Amino acid sequence: MTSKILLASFLLFALVSCNKDSEEIEPDSEVHWDYESPATWGTLALPNNQCAGLIQTPINIESTNTIKSVLPELGLNYASFPINIIDNGHTIQINNKGTSSLKYNKQEYALAQFHFHSHSEHTIDGKSAPMEIHFVHKNSTDGSLLVIGVLVEGGGVANSSIASYIESFPTVMEKESSLSKTINPLDLLPASKKYFNYTGSLTTPPCSQGLNWIVLKEKLKISTEQISKFEAKYNHNYRPILPVGSRTIFESI
Repeated sequence: MTSKILLASFLLFALVSCNKDSEEIEPDSEVHWDYESPATWGTLALPNNQCAGLIQTPINIESTNTIKSVLPELGLNYASFPINIIDNGHTIQINNKGTSSLKYNKQEYALAQFHFHSHSEHTIDGKSAPMEIHFVHKNSTDGSLLVIGVLVEGGGVANSSIASYIESFPTVMEKESSLSKTINPLDLLPASKKYFNYTGSLTTPPCSQGLNWIVLKEKLKISTEQISKFEAKYNHNYRPILPVGSRTIFESI
């Protein structure tokens, strides 16, 4: 009975809505920020700036300090879509215009975009990965956000979906380009969909709080050469680890 009450409370808390449409969809044109001085983000003159809040992302996930439980499955309804790519000055981002969605805990979320960080923003047991992909989803009913984080490591074979656009990074910032190729986000996920779950924030200003974060436990393995391609473009676009505080981290079993 106690575990059921705990899980119900967690699900209610984890679905708190967020005021910003999505992480890194558009650059902030009026207020400059960078990854060299993240400690100053809380002082930026942005509407509803929450970067100094107490439920921020990223965090270090201690696997020995999680609540193990049967959590909702990830109902991934991903399909191939045309590659719309933008370099927004902070990351390389792929925008999705209407295809691919996620059903989680009886809620529907549309995949808005995914983008990359190097190295990873989350750490697991104090260890980072060379990269992390964030899949940003938006609930069509209440506008709340759910982000799936996938840590990426090298030493594997070249990922065919990454290969489809890695040679086509934009040469002009803040201008979306449409490629003739398509991409299926399923190809950017590891085989296991077991995950950690907690409530956090955007990892870029204004760091809006209340996001439902899902961090997959298994890493995606791609070729070391592909990681080097991303690192050549952005090799320091990650926010430092922030305190977990009183938050509970759940782990699916």
